[in-house]
Amino acid sequence: MKKLFVLVPVVLFLIGCGGGEKDYWPLSVGNVWEYQSQTKVTTPDTTFTITDSLKIEITGETTLNNGKKVFEAIMSNGGGDTTYWEKTDDYVFIYDNKADTEPDTALVLPLEEGKTWNFHKDSLYTETIKIIGKESVTVPAGTYDDCWKAMDIYSSTSITETSYVWLAPDVGQVKMIRTESDTNYTMETKLELYNVTIK
Repeated sequence: MKKLFVLVPVVLFLIGCGGGEKDYWPLSVGNVWEYQSQTKVTTPDTTFTITDSLKIEITGETTLNNGKKVFEAIMSNGGGDTTYWEKTDDYVFIYDNKADTEPDTALVLPLEEGKTWNFHKDSLYTETIKIIGKESVTVPAGTYDDCWKAMDIYSSTSITETSYVWLAPDVGQVKMIRTESDTNYTMETKLELYNVTIK
């Protein structure tokens, strides 16, 4: 689920537009992002579409086992997955659990065209993010100008995914398009924001 947000996500989930005065990942208890998704799956034998929804809510502040202060974020689409978000002057980190000592790097601030960093890297998979530029984006929640567009490349031994994420000022991720494929199938997912509450 963490990968979906940065998306969703990313990851997950990569958030923000504009200059240094903008909040690239607004963290306050009570913030809620609601997304609708549509996934087209193509196999050698058939093609079908799956629709779904995703809700992300910051439910509270807490501390990790090492004492770091973080925000608790719950992602749900029928089930639930809890991650922990930390924001510094230079980074936004995502922790899988309170014992996690090697978080994923959601953002490296300030965002600038051409900036690239590793979101995640280990023996199982790597994920790299690159800031491409700015665009205006229209989704069910509205039209957002001057959004950063980021490219996310996920690679493991069996799967390669390419995602594009649009990030709106003082709101967060508003849109994602992801393509995943192997020798047996191709899967294209579009995730769009339809409701948001920022405290």
